[in-house]
Amino acid sequence: MAADSPPRTRDTLVRRLSRAMLGLALTTTALTAGATGLLAYQMLRAAEDRRLNDVATDMVEEVVGLDDAQARLEADAEQTELQPFGIHITLFAGDTRLGGASHIAPVVGCAWADAPGLEDVRRCGIESHGRLAVAQETLGSMPRIRLGLGLAVVLTSVGAALMSLVLSRRVARWAARPLTELGESLARLQPGADIPADLHAEARYEEVNTVRAAMVGLLGRLHTALAQSRRFSANAAHELRTPLATLRAELELQSEMPQPHDTAAALARMHRTVTSLGTLVERLLVLAEGAEGPLELMETVSLAEVVEAALHDLPQEHRGRVHADLQTPGLIAGDGQLLRQLVDNVVENALKFSGEGRVFVDLTSTPEALLLDIRDEGPGIPADESERVFEPFYRAPHARAGKPGHGVGLSLVLLVARTHGAQARFLPTPKGAHLRLTFPSPEPAPP
Repeated sequence: MAADSPPRTRDTLVRRLSRAMLGLALTTTALTAGATGLLAYQMLRAAEDRRLNDVATDMVEEVVGLDDAQARLEADAEQTELQPFGIHITLFAGDTRLGGASHIAPVVGCAWADAPGLEDVRRCGIESHGRLAVAQETLGSMPRIRLGLGLAVVLTSVGAALMSLVLSRRVARWAARPLTELGESLARLQPGADIPADLHAEARYEEVNTVRAAMVGLLGRLHTALAQSRRFSANAAHELRTPLATLRAELELQSEMPQPHDTAAALARMHRTVTSLGTLVERLLVLAEGAEGPLELMETVSLAEVVEAALHDLPQEHRGRVHADLQTPGLIAGDGQLLRQLVDNVVENALKFSGEGRVFVDLTSTPEALLLDIRDEGPGIPADESERVFEPFYRAPHARAGKPGHGVGLSLVLLVARTHGAQARFLPTPKGAHLRLTFPSPEPAPP
């Protein structure tokens, strides 16, 4: 994915459940309302057909045994009687109309009139004893009923959609709550800490319990692997510390004795190498021990004093290149030794990459945080590497080009910062590099 591509909005299980509930509610409501409307329409039409069939049946029953002249009189009389009720009737003998209304066509069974303008006319014919009685009624309300039922389906669907929009997200949140609680429990885990008891307890729902069990198993395996790695790193660093210190002392002792020029130069190079290895071992030891998680921060430390001490111990040729502006004492709860390691590393890193340029160390405060800014006049750090440089043993290409180091200094800085609840990041700057360490402001003491 290109770097300038806009970030894609991540979907959530709650949205997915909400959409599924909304679609299900709309589909179910539309089908139910449609089926109900169709059934109601069929029942209304069946009731009208029964009435027309009853009228036609009565007609053919009344003329049984009568001749055509008598049947005509009965049909005309029935037409006169039914006309006030909106019903018309005609009596046929074969294709011959015997009596009744003159505008009714013969039909057996019930059907809508197919003539233009008569679409709402319903006819039902009953044939018996050689005669056919056809009853007809204009059902002007049926089209309105059909339209009303259609509108009812639409309005019911809209109402269901509105209700689903209001309730679906709440119901979805309720349904997804077990997963949300599991995520919150996992988010509270600290690196290296034991798995809390609430994660060992079986979940109420089978699906959530399956995820919980898998996560607990994975965390247990990771915990074992991390513990083995920490023990190895700590043991290796401890084992290396003593021989390196002894070797450095021997080299210092030999360098104090008169030596030929070449031997003295070789001893100096060896001393620098052993010193560098000792520094690497100390840093690896801090990384290994610090990986155990948050430390017990028991003392109040002044960041300003830590910076001043670190700058005071710099070699004379480097001290003049560092300009400090300490506007606040910067009191925080922390570990003074670790904070000293942090300041030493960031200042050393800035001096190493700024060539002969200057290094600026600023300590300021805001209502929310303490800001320790270290700026240099070196080549800077590309934006795409501003996070990778904090990875252990990673060195950017320009850092590897003729610059000594092991790639653990900034990793140590990040670890110590996180141990103190701080953040470490490189800010964009037109020249050099700008590292900002953001420490949370200490809470005011209670009155």
